[in-house]
Order: sequence, then structure tokens, then C-alpha cells
Amino acid sequence: MPEENKKLKLYTPQKNSSPDRECTSDTIVRDVVRGLYEGRYVPGQRLVEPDMMREYGVSRSTVRETIKQLTADGIANYVQFRGAHIRRLTRRDAANIFAITEVILGLAARQAAENIEQPGAKDELLDCVAAICGYEDGNERFEFIRLRNRFFQKVVQISGNTELNTIIPKLQVHLVRNRLLVPKAEREAGYSMMAQEILSGNGERAETATREYVQKIAGFTLPYFEEEVGTPKKKQGKQSDE
Repeated sequence: MPEENKKLKLYTPQKNSSPDRECTSDTIVRDVVRGLYEGRYVPGQRLVEPDMMREYGVSRSTVRETIKQLTADGIANYVQFRGAHIRRLTRRDAANIFAITEVILGLAARQAAENIEQPGAKDELLDCVAAICGYEDGNERFEFIRLRNRFFQKVVQISGNTELNTIIPKLQVHLVRNRLLVPKAEREAGYSMMAQEILSGNGERAETATREYVQKIAGFTLPYFEEEVGTPKKKQGKQSDE
């Protein structure tokens, strides 16, 4: 299995699994993340320990370790005596995450362009873009997320900056439940432009194209976040995962 796909293998809980043998806190964290992509978990949703123990067939200590990890990653909030819930982002929170994402992905694109002549890099990046352009809206939603993640993981791999592997997923997961649909043609143009500039070997242009695409997605997305938690927000339309 290609390296980039290994990182996307997420756990689906098996009913009646024996406690703590098949399922660990790490696998539950991955399933919660996938649940955010799929809509099984939503911002503000409580993480009830007994429910999670039954769902995953694990002990209370494993669930508590899971919640501890989710809180450390910024995916959940924990309030003493009230328990944990999936973190709900305000518009300012989301804007800050987009600002960081723009810089980080721009850096990855610049470094990838500088390293694009390494053997196989161009063909592998072109394969990732072709897969994204071949995706049809309406297909299984997680499939596009897998393809998108594969694209950016390939960019990071080509860049040679392995530190980005731990940063980028934590940024993207906070935004996945609040995405406005970007037209297919516009989405394809964005990924194609990023790839084209990386393939050109021009680091400055690659960084600019990537940062401009993140800015475009932010412009579509930010109006759909609450200004403050609990205040009305714009009614959300069909979601996408740019």
C-alpha cells in the first residue's frame, strides 16, 4: 500500500469486539475524525463515556485516554463536571486556522517545487491531480476527502519536510464540517493550478497559487461559522471538502 494511503486508513468499530483488544484510543480518535468528515460527529456533540464504551467495546480508561487525545489535538473541549464535547469553532477561530493553513500549505508547495526533479515526483503528483479531477460530485463524500488528503500528502512528501505531516491534518479536521460547495470546474482549476506551478519548479509561484486557493476557500467558508458560539449563523448549504 502506498505510504500516503496508509495515513488515511481509519478505523471502523466492530460490534461485539472484546474490550481493548482490537480497539485502542488511537483507533477511536481516527474514527471520531472520520466521523467528523462523514457527519456522524458534529460540533457541539457530547462525548458520553458510557456510550463510547458500548460503541467501541472498550474500557472506561480507554475512552478517557481517547478524550484526552482529542482535547490535546483541539478536536474536543473538556469541562470539569460537564464532560467533553466536539469543539465548535467561531468565525474568528476558523479564520485563524485558515491563516495558518495558508502559510503551511504555501510552504509545502514552495518546497515541493524546489524538489520536483526527484525521481517519480512529477508523475506521482500528476496522478493525484487526475484522481481529483476524475471525482464526480455526489459520489461517496469521504472519497473526495481521501483524494484531497492524498494530494497534499504527496506535496508534503515531495517537499521533504516531514514535520508538516503532523501539522496539516490537525488544521484541516476543524474545518471539514463547514464547507460550502465549490463548483467542480473551479475546484479542478484550483488543484490543477497548484500542481502546475509546483511542476514548473518555481517555488514562489507554487506558494502563491496555493495560498490564493486557500484564501478562496476561506472566502466561501467563513460566513458559515458563528461569530460567537451560540449566535445565529448563515444557513449552510450543500457541503464540500476542498
